[in-house]
Amino acid sequence: MVKVKLFGVFRLDSGVKSLEADVTTVKALYPLIVAEAKRLDPRSTLSEKDLRGCIVAVNGRQVKPNTTLSDGDEVVLVPAVAGG
Repeated sequence: MVKVKLFGVFRLDSGVKSLEADVTTVKALYPLIVAEAKRLDPRSTLSEKDLRGCIVAVNGRQVKPNTTLSDGDEVVLVPAVAGG
């Protein structure tokens, strides 16, 4: 299992703060995150396209979507443009 955390507008628009998933790559998380957002709020507009354009870090290191994940990894997704 990997732990996933969302930040910025992803968190605000989807209502998803974090989730756990059993996946092998970062990009395999995208449909699961969208499904969770729709479960929490059927009106959520979060899409896989939005997630494909984000900054992803695994265990504090920026990675690409095809990065292989290991059990216990922490994945953080941040919109490419986030206010601060």
